[in-house]
Order: sequence, then C-alpha cells, then structure tokens
Amino acid sequence: MQTVAYNFIMNQEQHNQQEKALAKLRELIEGVVERKMKTPKDFEFLSECIFDKFHERISPTTLKRIWGYLSETTTPRKSTLDILSKFVGYDNWKDFTEGAEDTEKEPEEEKATEKEEGKTQKKRFSPATLYTIIALLLIGIIAGVSYQVFNNSSDKSSAYTLKIGDTFSSPHEYLKLFGIHATEKLWGQILPRHPNISVWGPNYRHSEWHNEGDKSKMMPTITEYWKPEGVDSDQIVQRNIDHFNHNSRLNEIRITFMKNLVDTNYVYLGVYRMSMELSDSTKVVWERVAEECDLNKIDYLELLRN
Repeated sequence: MQTVAYNFIMNQEQHNQQEKALAKLRELIEGVVERKMKTPKDFEFLSECIFDKFHERISPTTLKRIWGYLSETTTPRKSTLDILSKFVGYDNWKDFTEGAEDTEKEPEEEKATEKEEGKTQKKRFSPATLYTIIALLLIGIIAGVSYQVFNNSSDKSSAYTLKIGDTFSSPHEYLKLFGIHATEKLWGQILPRHPNISVWGPNYRHSEWHNEGDKSKMMPTITEYWKPEGVDSDQIVQRNIDHFNHNSRLNEIRITFMKNLVDTNYVYLGVYRMSMELSDSTKVVWERVAEECDLNKIDYLELLRN
C-alpha cells in the first residue's frame, strides 16, 4: 500500500510539473505571435507560423488540445513539445522544462545559499579577517573594471563582433557563436531568450525561395518569394500572400549568413528586417539595417525592429 501511495504521489507531482511547464510554454508562444489563442482562427494562424518557421506541421486540432480549447485530455507527443519549445528559443522540450525549473528554484536556492554563507562567516571569520577579505574583494573589483575598460578599447573586442564578409564553413560554425547547438533545421534558428531574433542562413538564388539581390554590394536587400517549378499558380499566389502576412505580423530581426554568394561557404551579410515599403503580397524584401553584430550586445538588436 505504501508503494502504491508513493507512486501515486510521484506521478501526480510529475503531472503537476508538466502542467506548469505547459502553461508557461503557452504563455511564451502567445507572446511570440502577439496573439491570444481563443478562436479556431487563432490556432490555424499559429499552425501556419510554426510551419513557416520550421517546415514542420502541428495541426490546429493538436494545438487546441494543448491549450485546453477542446475537452479531450491527451498527453502531447514529445516531438510536438520539442517543436513548440524551439518556437520560443529552446533546443527541445527537455531544455525548456529544465529552464522553467531553474527559474522557479533560483530564488529559494539563493536565499538558502545566502543564509548558509552568513552562518559560515559568523562561525569562521573574525572582524580582522573580514576586513582583509573586503579589501581584497575591492581590489579585485577595481582590477576587473580596469581590465574591462582596457579590453573594450582594444582590438580584442573585434573577436566578438561579426563584420560583413566574415565566412564560415557550415551553419554549425556560426550558430555556436550564439549558443545554438542544432542538428537540423539549420537555416532559421531562433536565438535563445530572444523569440523575435533569428539566425538566418538562406541560399543565394534558391530554387524555391529565390533570395535575389545585388551580389556586387553584398546584398543590401534580399528579395524572398516562393515560386518552385511545377506548382499550381494559385497555390504560389496564396503561399506568398500568407508569407507576407506572417512576416508582417512577426516583425522579426534576422542575423543573416548566406550560402553560395561568394563561394560554397556561408558569408555574414549583416542584420536585416522586413522592408514594409518594398514588400508586398508577392514578395518579402529584407533590408540590411546594421552591418556589424556585437555578440555581447544582442539585446540592442530589438531596437531595430519596425
């Protein structure tokens, strides 16, 4: 009986933790698309957003179950949760749940640590020792600040700044600069903790998406439109309309690396956003709004959005 009761309690605890994580995931997704999931149209919209981002389909019905819009109670597949977690900037569902747990535990752990440290100091350190420690800490802080000032003014800072023309042999090489360790869907990865900024790796003159522009000037604009061979014209028209509407709503910033522009490598082109003036229902035109990208100041890219 004790074993049965224990297993029941553990299963209930796991269920509660997953429900908390799902609630947080739903909240973050609605923040990304800037839309509450309340109507069938909302779920259809979200399904299309996910497909546009990853070329993987999650049906509106599945999304309705996850949001509790339908009365059916089913456990979402791990593959579904992985895609939704990537949509908000995590590698997978496991990465998301661990991040959610850390967020909840941090305040309590910090308090416990501070309390233990306070006890330890009271037990071990005399006033003279404490004064010495404080003096050493101040010296360390001053030295650290001085080093930072020097380091920021030296040429070493360029190692953390991407400049037009920097080349990379593979997406893995430039994605790791942003802390992204992906194994698939390498062409459009969302930055961790930055759902409106992605790392984009288009192919120059792609057979379906085209990606046209002035190669001699390193692509000040990239014109993207969907037009594969052998596809019905009505389907092409509707897909480009949907793509234009989706990107208009998303208002995304793209850190861009293009393949096959200079050679078979990927070359860094700059930071791009959608041009509302040049884009229309037949195409999306991305314009370069910054040439350099300081990897230590990614937050500032949010200021470049439309």
